[in-house]
Order: sequence, then C-alpha cells, then structure tokens
Amino acid sequence: MKSILTFLRRPIQWFKRQSRRKKIAFSVILIIFVFFIARQMIKGQRGPEYLTEYPKYESITETVTETGNVVTSARVDVYSTTTGVVDELLVSNRDVVSAGDPLFSAKSTATQQEKNTARSNYLTAKSTLDAAKATAYSLQATMFDTWDEFKNLAESGTYEKDDGTPKNENRTLPAFIISQNEWLAAEAHYKNQQQKIAQAQAQTNAMWEAYQATQDSTVYATIEGTIYNVSIAETDAVQVRSTTAQPVLVIADLSKTRVAVQLNEVDIPKVSVGQNATIEIDAIPAKEYKGIVDAVDTIGQNVEGVVTYNVYISLSDPEPGIKPGMTARVNIVVAEKENTLTVSSSAVRPHEGGRAVQVVNPQTKELEFIPVEIGLRGNGRTEIVSGIDEHTEIIQALTNEQVDRPSGGFFGG
Repeated sequence: MKSILTFLRRPIQWFKRQSRRKKIAFSVILIIFVFFIARQMIKGQRGPEYLTEYPKYESITETVTETGNVVTSARVDVYSTTTGVVDELLVSNRDVVSAGDPLFSAKSTATQQEKNTARSNYLTAKSTLDAAKATAYSLQATMFDTWDEFKNLAESGTYEKDDGTPKNENRTLPAFIISQNEWLAAEAHYKNQQQKIAQAQAQTNAMWEAYQATQDSTVYATIEGTIYNVSIAETDAVQVRSTTAQPVLVIADLSKTRVAVQLNEVDIPKVSVGQNATIEIDAIPAKEYKGIVDAVDTIGQNVEGVVTYNVYISLSDPEPGIKPGMTARVNIVVAEKENTLTVSSSAVRPHEGGRAVQVVNPQTKELEFIPVEIGLRGNGRTEIVSGIDEHTEIIQALTNEQVDRPSGGFFGG
C-alpha cells in the first residue's frame, strides 16, 4: 500500500511543479482521453442501432438510364470527287437544298500523263472484271452438267430404292464417290470465281474513282436538307474522300433530331419502341426535353466481349440550340405502377438465391430475414409483390451505412 502511494505521489508532485499554462494543457488532454475511453466502453456495451421504416403504398416508375449523343437521322457528309481546287462554290451555310441541286465544282490539278495513267488503270481493271465474269459463265455451265450427271446416277436403281430412299451400302462405291466429288468440285470452283468477280469489281470501282479524281467535276446534293459546316472557298484545294479527308460540307435535316444510346444485355429486354423518355443535354443545363423511343436494334455489337444494342430516341420538342454530337443523358420509362407497396431499395438484400428484408425479432432482439418477391425498381424504391405488408417494420440500414433515403426511426437492440 505504501509503495502505491509513493507511486501516485510522484506524478502529483511533478504536476504541482509545472506552470499554470502547462497544467491547463495537461488537464485538457487528460479530460479528452478519459472521455474517449468512456465513450468507447459505453458504445461497446450498447447493442447495434438500425434505421427502420414501414413499407408504404405509392407510385413507382422504373427507368433505364444511359448517356449517349445527339444525332440526326438525315445527314450526308459531302466530299469532292476531284483532287484539285474549288472552281465555283454555289452554296453557303444555312442554305436549303433539294436532291440534285449543284453544290460546288472542282477543277482537277492532275497532269495529262496522270490522267492517261488513271484511265489505263481503269480499263485494265475493267478488262479483268469482264474476263472473270466470262470464266464464271463457263464454270457455271460445268457445275450444272456435273450436277445433272450426279443426280441421274444417284437416282438410278443402283443407288436408290424404289421408294426413293438411298441405298447407302452402294453409295460408298468409287463410281458414286467420283461423280459426287466432281459435282462438289465444280460447285466450289464456281463459288470461288464469284469471290474473284467481287474482288475485280471492287478494284474496278476503285480505279474508276481514281480516274474521276483526275477529271473536272460538279458535286450535287443527294438529299433534301440544310447546308452546314462549309469548310471551303473558291480556289481552295480539295481532295477525294479518304481516311484522312474531311467533308467539305454537310447536308442535314436537324428537325429530325434523335439521341443514340447503347444499352447492355440486361437493360435492352426492358426497352421497346414507343416508350417515353426524358433527355438532359449537358451543354444546355437546367432544361429537360421529352422524347419517344423510335428504334431498337435487334442485333447487338460485340466489342471485346461486351455486347451493346443501339437505341434511338426522337426528341418531341427539339430546338436550334441542340446540335449533333452533344452529350445527352437519357431516362427511358420502361414500367410504371400506381398505389403499390414499396420499400427503400437499401432494405432489400440478397438471401438464399432470392431477395429478403430484415426485421428485429421482438423476443430475441436478433435480426431475421423475411423472403420477399420484388417487382419494379426505381428512384431508390423497390416494389414488394409479396412477403410483407405495410405493418411490418423493417431494417432500412445500419445507422453507420450510407443511405440517401428519407429516414424512419431508430431501433436500439
């Protein structure tokens, strides 16, 4: 006992020797330390706290949300068909044109030798194409002949029964196999020739375009619309369409403005033509536009194992400030229901392969799962089809969980 008193006397004497400022600082630190220890002890003795709620009847709307871009369904990028300079520009931005109207003319800067070479290359390619077509006629005739021979042989009494069924035991004989292979070979030669024709046609088209690039030309509108993005002036250099060439102007009908989004495999089954949507344009804040889904792709695009489907939403109230290429956020209303039982989505948890909510057992104060069947989900709420009623107090979340929901009450265990 004496040793304990001696041990306690030393810090007390040390404390008395300190200045008034140090005594105050030390006292504050000691009080904070004691408060922290006491708080932790009290917290450890308390049971867990829960944020609770009661299910309620209300309307619920399920939406599919995705970000896309504004596009116009009627748009044509216009390129020069001649490599040279602009001889005459016949339109300007905002002009309205019809299909067949002249847009501009271009004068070739190719030398006579370049023109002659381009024409020679085109004629050579066309000659190759004609020869490929002639060979195809011959191969087709041979294919038909070998087919007739094989068909007559196969239907003969040696290889076919009276009821029309094959005599399989004879169809392994050399005579039958040879005739069959001759027909198959003839068919393969003909199909291969069709591929050669396609290649020759592509080469001929390319040589024709190269030849036309050396000739003076006038470019005409192919659709009705308004002229935008004119990037040329008279005497400016122009070139034919290529991977690096930019269009010299654009013809578009901006009254047919749509938003294109790409949806994943989970969301696409929920979306169909005719559904309503709301659109927010990043470049036009604090304004919401209405739209309708008017096209949904049937065949998806697979990019590195991720399959997406294009969905197009027409704007019901487009305005001049909305321009193609702008980023847009789309909310498609895929389902709605009125006066249905709902709970906060945070209250619904995975359980034994299904979904369940948690309640506190009034006797044991322990958490219990109640399986539920869910329906629509939207705006942070989930529809409850069966499993609980509006009188069931459920756990929305632990009090330390982050929830952005209207709070219910606290239930201490």
